[in-house]
Amino acid sequence: MFYRKILDLMKVWKDKKLRKPLILRGARQVGKTSAALLFGKENFKDAVYINLDSTEHLRVFNREMSVEEFITAVRLHLQKEIIPGETLLIIDEIQNSTLMIKLLRGLFDKLPKLHVIAAGSLLEAVIGSEGFSFPVGRVEFAYMYPLDYFEFLRAIGKNELHSELSKCRLNAPVPQVIHEEALKYFYKYSIVGGMPEAAAYYAQKGETLGLKDIFSSLMTGYSEDTHKYASVANSKYVSFIIDNAPLFAGTTVSYDKFAGSAYRSREIAQGFSALEKAMLLRQARATASVELPLLEKEKRPKKIIFLDTGLVNYRMGVTGTYSEFEDLSDIYQGRIAEQITGQSLLSLDDSVQGHLTYWARDRKEGSAEVDFCFARENGITGIEVKKSAAGSLRSLAVFALNVKNPRLIRIYSGSLKTEKLMSKGKIFKLLSVPFYLLPRMNEIMALSEERKYNR
Repeated sequence: MFYRKILDLMKVWKDKKLRKPLILRGARQVGKTSAALLFGKENFKDAVYINLDSTEHLRVFNREMSVEEFITAVRLHLQKEIIPGETLLIIDEIQNSTLMIKLLRGLFDKLPKLHVIAAGSLLEAVIGSEGFSFPVGRVEFAYMYPLDYFEFLRAIGKNELHSELSKCRLNAPVPQVIHEEALKYFYKYSIVGGMPEAAAYYAQKGETLGLKDIFSSLMTGYSEDTHKYASVANSKYVSFIIDNAPLFAGTTVSYDKFAGSAYRSREIAQGFSALEKAMLLRQARATASVELPLLEKEKRPKKIIFLDTGLVNYRMGVTGTYSEFEDLSDIYQGRIAEQITGQSLLSLDDSVQGHLTYWARDRKEGSAEVDFCFARENGITGIEVKKSAAGSLRSLAVFALNVKNPRLIRIYSGSLKTEKLMSKGKIFKLLSVPFYLLPRMNEIMALSEERKYNR
């Protein structure tokens, strides 16, 4: 088990005066259980672990119970005492029992000092199909994703590099030797990805030959879970999308004849929706808004960001090296660069479920598309993923000219800096961020704004 940034969120949650049961949400195999167990080991005298994927645990706990009866069941079957303030209660795969979900309300009401973490992979898909919901106002949520680049560095023992990247600033960018090292390992991360099993393998072996078997097993497991995502009638569409969506990661797709299939748009749309609920992929919607709020155009093509870049590489047949390429944006016409940027943006905040949008000007006004955009307090931020400092920023310039109070960001393989973007006689501020600083995007944007207003 290695460090995950969600442990920091858990520590804040642990010390809250008014604390609710914490629900960890995320795709299967992203490390939810390991993180909860590690948190319990490091912060509590004892942890009670209930796994509702276990036939025995499901038999014992999947029933109507009062809080008192539940505590008795834990004592009799697990030989554990639940002591509020000293015990962490972990309920794994909670989506398998709506009765245990219902019990969370009782635990919050009757044992407010008890720390409870529940983990689930298919919560929306399962609960939605059964017409059940979480107790309103009595639970809180956190979201887990594959390891980001900083977590990856710590997992493989590159702590000094992580430390250097954590402290660089706009007015103090990293030295060239560190910049080159950071890019080198970011390329490795782009191959290995952030699935914990793959990262652990690479940390131990230092090579990528065995990743194929790991990724094959993960993809098979996701495909075999299709009956949990959708009805029997729709499972074939879901399985088809799981197999083919990675091939379109970082690109926009239409539902009609997706991946050369004869399936109808409605069937493909339902399949994508099911996988989005299971957090196996995210569809970035298009917007043409020039001021807040961002209004999404549901009928426009969606940009696909799959769960993890390692899985994407596996489906594309690459599990070795990117060394023959000079830049991530050279690979698959830049699709890997957009995939890993989108994946990184989704994981920036563990307390909210990630959402992605891209900006596309209405066709009648001329073609212009910005890779990602999002609302901020007083404007819209546009993000372009580019090869280098010399890469064209035409679409970002169009965005700047049309959007009210825009903020412009370039993600690329160059160094961290602010510069000027000129378009039609106007000058705009451009924040250029290297790929390896994606985990610090929120912080860097905030620092950039501070510099703007403190001048």
